[in-house]
Amino acid sequence: MSQATCELTPQARAFSTILTAFVGSVITGATSGALVAFLNGWISWLAVLRVLIGAFFSLYQAFSSSYTRLEQDSTPLHTDQVELQQQRSISHGSQGVAHGEPQDATKARLPKIQRFQLGLLVNFRNSCLIEDVTVLGWIGWLYTAVYSPIVQILWLAENWTAASGPLKLVRGLGISISALSLVTDTKRRYASKLRDMKYGGSPAYVAFNIVNAGSAFGMGIMCAALLIKGAVDTSLAWYGVMIYCVFLLIWTAASFTVLPIQDGGIKGLGIIADVLMGAFAGIFLAAPAFAVMMLAQRPTLTPGGFSTPDSGLKSLQKYLSCDSVAVWQKFVAIFP
Repeated sequence: MSQATCELTPQARAFSTILTAFVGSVITGATSGALVAFLNGWISWLAVLRVLIGAFFSLYQAFSSSYTRLEQDSTPLHTDQVELQQQRSISHGSQGVAHGEPQDATKARLPKIQRFQLGLLVNFRNSCLIEDVTVLGWIGWLYTAVYSPIVQILWLAENWTAASGPLKLVRGLGISISALSLVTDTKRRYASKLRDMKYGGSPAYVAFNIVNAGSAFGMGIMCAALLIKGAVDTSLAWYGVMIYCVFLLIWTAASFTVLPIQDGGIKGLGIIADVLMGAFAGIFLAAPAFAVMMLAQRPTLTPGGFSTPDSGLKSLQKYLSCDSVAVWQKFVAIFP
């Protein structure tokens, strides 16, 4: 087989990036709930700063003597706590009327983040915090914290100089989807479960926190590096970069208001609905990578006339059939 055939074409390089965005969103829906998948689908478009802030917090949490919340009053309220707060609000509101106090005085005295989360849990159907430690949750954590960072490092080793600027930009978007799952849900309950083991609990607890924090920080750095390198390779105008940075700050601040750092996802309507929401968001997140693939397949004018490149899948099949290509390179070309 010729050397040219054994080179990964631009349209084939985009294939794994399409899967990275889609699969990451589906796993988020399956493990964190439909609401989190929907919110992450919006946050991911401008998520690099949110990921880096969450990664630094994860590192601080991993090496601190005790778990420290991002804000003192950011502990999510569970279903029984919501009902208790509502009963207290009604009771205090009734007393407040007798003493000339507004009925929402008790609500005003609640910390802001608790008030928001109280409203979030009441207004969304079945949106109570996911506290359970499940097999599906472990599978999701293994994908986002162990598998995904390794694959992204291998992809960078293969494509840092070979991939186009637009592909680097959309790859950064794909990485941010998995990284967000690590920085929005601290998985403290999983670490505590390991610590309660009879043998090796403490080392397992420390190892879990370090892996979780290291993966979040590593993917945040890779996401930022890809966006910067992609912008340079694409020769984006300086004012375009400035506009992006302004929206990035606004988007990040808004994301903490909508989806604060917490230990747990938000329950949806069941596993099927959660997965479907993740797939729905994943289609939109994978669309830029799909567009890069389609643009690379456009006919080009050559001295001999118009030349139509092979489709992404056809050129990928030729690449995978090459004996001279290393196994890890083939792996990176097809797996998310």
